[in-house]
Amino acid sequence: MARRSRLIAVLAAGLLAVSACTNEVSGSASGVDIGPLTTAEATAAAMSSFAEAAAVHYQGDLTASDGAKLTVDVTATGGGEVFGTVTVQGLGATLAVLDKTLYLKGAPEFWAALATRFGVSSGNGTALGNRWVKLPSVLLGVDFGDIFAPDVVARTAGKAVRDADKELTTRTTTVGSVTALEVPVDGGTAYLAKDAPHGVVSLAVDEIGTAQNAKAKDMRVAVTDVSANVNQIYTDLANLAKNELGTAVDALTSITQGGNRFDACGAASCTVAVDVTNPSKKAVRIHLKADWTGDNASLGSCEQISDPVAPGASLSMSCAVTTPQWVSFYQRANSVPGTHPYGAVWTALALADPPDATALATLGAAKPADPKKKQDTGKGHTVYEIGNSAGVWKYGVASAKYWRDSAKAQLRACLGLTKAVCTYSLVTTSENEVSAYALVNQLVAAYVKDKGKCPAGQWTSCPK
Repeated sequence: MARRSRLIAVLAAGLLAVSACTNEVSGSASGVDIGPLTTAEATAAAMSSFAEAAAVHYQGDLTASDGAKLTVDVTATGGGEVFGTVTVQGLGATLAVLDKTLYLKGAPEFWAALATRFGVSSGNGTALGNRWVKLPSVLLGVDFGDIFAPDVVARTAGKAVRDADKELTTRTTTVGSVTALEVPVDGGTAYLAKDAPHGVVSLAVDEIGTAQNAKAKDMRVAVTDVSANVNQIYTDLANLAKNELGTAVDALTSITQGGNRFDACGAASCTVAVDVTNPSKKAVRIHLKADWTGDNASLGSCEQISDPVAPGASLSMSCAVTTPQWVSFYQRANSVPGTHPYGAVWTALALADPPDATALATLGAAKPADPKKKQDTGKGHTVYEIGNSAGVWKYGVASAKYWRDSAKAQLRACLGLTKAVCTYSLVTTSENEVSAYALVNQLVAAYVKDKGKCPAGQWTSCPK
């Protein structure tokens, strides 16, 4: 027992010695004062989220480089594809930009009214009416693929320029059904949602575009993120390219039409043959279409598409009307006394090379990037997350080379809104940009399923 008592005494002495060496300073702990979110910080975060969107829907107005007023309702992807509708001088058309090539589809009156402006010889518009037509972007006075890419729009809008270092502005207006904060920026005015995370809801940009003859001015557009639909968007574009744009007209390549004649006109059908020549310096496919009439009534139409015709080469093209209307007309003409005139009005047009539908379909079918394969290759697109001890604040996609810069630009917004220190980390990197976006869509959807809402800082891929 005595030995055990001595051991206790030694331990006690040891504890006392340690206690005597403490460096404790008296006083009470105090937290760091986290100031309110500033206009500059909120705008920087909003523009970073906007720039990394997979796809954005725009609705509004702008002025083309030649002064024409345009109304747009288009969706643009981060890869530069654009589709939707445009109204020029009060006349509407469907629009698509694929492979940096502009395609338009309008009624005959659209082409008749704008033939002079576009420099396209379309007569009264009948030849091009209701057909997809390939045009250089500069002829429309706006390069849609250039001015609507989300990163270009965000970069052009720029930073907040008034009261940037002060608490987020309280100047509000209504954009659609959303209450928005009005923020003057380098390139015009940005309208941020009043509610966090203060995403962009509308933009007024003074001038945007790189080519002098295809810049837009006074662009005023409401914007909506549609990144959650990126796979379907590319699938739809692939179908458009495959099923419709394969017969788009090359409006700047003219075909010379020569002799013509009717052949083998009988009870079942009637054929028109037309001699054509390709005077251009490239091989083109030629599309022949004939609209038939009999007794001043429509009898239907026929068409033929040639194989590529070499520069300077000629050939004879033909097509036959075989419609029930022709059969009825022929029977009537042979049974009812009198004159029964019939005829065909035809056009022979050069077809544009079709866009790459396979590449678009591949993007549409892209699977989400694998988050288990964490890598930082410096190439492709990086999926990252920002968060703190409370959990994920947002997921994002940025260029693998500059993703840290994008994430850093949003840390102060995360701190100001959550009142807790935020950090960023890499999730994974993908060479296929749609795979990166698809992973973010998957991560956000899983978060919503678990929490019942999007991450607090999420703008892209958040259900609207």
